[in-house]
Amino acid sequence: MPAALTSGAAVRGEDKWELAPASFVFHPSKGEANPYAALRAAYESSASTTRSNLWILKPSEGAKGEGIFILDSLGAIEEHLNKQEARSVEGEAVSSWVVQRYIDNPLLLRVGQRKFDMRCWVLVDAAFNVFLYRHGVLRCASATYDPSNVGDRFSHLTNHCIATEHPDYGTHDSPTNELFYDAFDQELAEGYPEQAAAAADGSVLESIVLPQIKRQVVQTMLAARERLEGDGEYYRQFHMYGYDFLVDADLRVWLCEINASPAVADELLPGLVDSLIRTAVDPFCPPNDELISLDGGKEAYDAKAKEAQKGRERFELIFDAAAAKATDVAEGIEAAAEPEQA
Repeated sequence: MPAALTSGAAVRGEDKWELAPASFVFHPSKGEANPYAALRAAYESSASTTRSNLWILKPSEGAKGEGIFILDSLGAIEEHLNKQEARSVEGEAVSSWVVQRYIDNPLLLRVGQRKFDMRCWVLVDAAFNVFLYRHGVLRCASATYDPSNVGDRFSHLTNHCIATEHPDYGTHDSPTNELFYDAFDQELAEGYPEQAAAAADGSVLESIVLPQIKRQVVQTMLAARERLEGDGEYYRQFHMYGYDFLVDADLRVWLCEINASPAVADELLPGLVDSLIRTAVDPFCPPNDELISLDGGKEAYDAKAKEAQKGRERFELIFDAAAAKATDVAEGIEAAAEPEQA
């Protein structure tokens, strides 16, 4: 893990390896083998350290926010899980469930005091280099955040498919309840003027939020590298993931989930696809003259790429697999050369 990604602005909590709130996965078919004891301990610990002891429950096979709800009672949580186990015992196919501590101090948008999450796109190429798309989107709730009413899904859940059902959908940020990085950075500057003044370029997004996101992306990818990386013997694979993050009122970034087949905001789709092809496909399969001619010729094709480098419509390399390997080898040689301690 590159040292620059586990220090300084990239870490905002006490533990640089803490990415998400306390989380537990329950498989109904496993019965008492599930982590009930760990959940109970975490629940009691949370009760003594947080303002409200809320927990969010998500079905692992759900999509578009379906089946997600929030509870504040350990008894109610266990009752729900026990019901899933009973259904499994009866032979019914039942989804696994994620039980996760709910972040009860989310950063709220000034207009409407609403929650949001951040969708970021991550590209992993054939060499296991990791790239973060420089543009991202905030998906905003349609209703004011109300911690006293955990049953109001319009207040607590930011899934686009849920927000569209509210009568105020599209009346705040944009017709699609989306906010993009430049507008978000302006919001951060106005809400956190001291942090903006301290940032070299005045950007709270670039100086505080994105460094944390880069750290968490690389940490999760390296954790799963053994399962994800191909040997490249027959093909040069790549994959794009959708990372969802929550930012709290202390500007700490929390990982919510990683999507293997992510949707992309319509406004960002053309630039993202173009950058993805240039980053993951062109190095192995360069476009031929006929294809380039459709885009104005080679000079125009190259000029477009150079222009993209000046803005956000590009994938930024945040983990260089070859450089990391070289560093590991160098450190290994250095360690081997050190005399043994008596």
